[in-house]
Amino acid sequence: MIKGMTHNEDGTQNKITKYRGKISAGYGPGEGPEKKNYPTASGFFRMMKEVTKNQRLGASTTIVPVKEWVVNDEVQKKLVASCNNNPQPRRIEICCLYKEPAEMWESSLSMYSQNDGLICKGHGLGSTAKHLVFEDGDRRWEPRECLFEECPDYKSGKCKATGLLKCFPTIDLAPNPYRFETRSINTVIGIESSLSDLMSLVHSAHLVKQMEAGSRLPFDGLFGAKFFLVHRKAKSGGKNIFITDLMPTPEFTESVMEPIRRGLLVKAKNSKLIGAAGSMSLLQEAGHMLLEAGKSSAEIAETDAEGAVPLDLDDQRDLAVNFNSGDDEEVVEVSEVQVQKESTSVPEDISRKAVEALMGDQVTPAK
Repeated sequence: MIKGMTHNEDGTQNKITKYRGKISAGYGPGEGPEKKNYPTASGFFRMMKEVTKNQRLGASTTIVPVKEWVVNDEVQKKLVASCNNNPQPRRIEICCLYKEPAEMWESSLSMYSQNDGLICKGHGLGSTAKHLVFEDGDRRWEPRECLFEECPDYKSGKCKATGLLKCFPTIDLAPNPYRFETRSINTVIGIESSLSDLMSLVHSAHLVKQMEAGSRLPFDGLFGAKFFLVHRKAKSGGKNIFITDLMPTPEFTESVMEPIRRGLLVKAKNSKLIGAAGSMSLLQEAGHMLLEAGKSSAEIAETDAEGAVPLDLDDQRDLAVNFNSGDDEEVVEVSEVQVQKESTSVPEDISRKAVEALMGDQVTPAK
């Protein structure tokens, strides 16, 4: 352990993820049918792998190795086959091997340079951003206040919302995850909201299981959950844009909703009995135990609110060059987005409402 390098001052490890590949929904510069010199939307998912190519440096004879992302033909064929042989697949099944959303998803305000990669990263108004400063040939990270909408870089469009999802496609399941990146504010808000709502439902289902078992049970969170990444068109400000949704698979939906249905049936049955007040107190006690055991997702996310910066600068430089920002890049006000909600959507405060519906008014300590 080297505090300040391999670990933060509080002992938290600085992790560098080794990715197996990338899930892209756009073409990089010079790719695609039109060969534009900037990222553009492809309209469908592409499974990418990283390769190293030798490239001549300018007009000199110097040859340097350059990393590039190219389509992984073998995995792409599997994706096409999983989507009924559609050559432009817009759905991919992924598996979550993390317990908390904060372990698989991060959103931030970030600014990139094609030559230097990540040069500024913060988490919005009131947070402390990390800014890369160049002075006398030296590069160092310095803290600066994140001004959000008042920041000149944000106003000019250089600093944008960024989302990074670490996931495991079931068509190519391996120890190392794939990464899905987006700079669409609509996709960022959508994925973050979905993870929050689904985590609330998982908590509620777990409370019912504890009630039924009569004792505390280990909480696995989202580990083992399967989702779909769905790429689709949406209307925003009169424009057609692409966004990516995160949706639970039918199997995962059933595994979560079935315990909640059982809990609601028990609550309805007990509510008809005389003196039934407090009959669900075990569930309520289980909720308190869960809240007291470890950090919640929000608390975990809050620990990174000061804008931790990855140490792998080459990886961040690659992100700036190959970023698939064109897939759903339209920067619009969220209030303008007109997307028809799926029937699987849940209320924002589902955890509190579901638990209150299942709980009694009195608390009896669990045995």
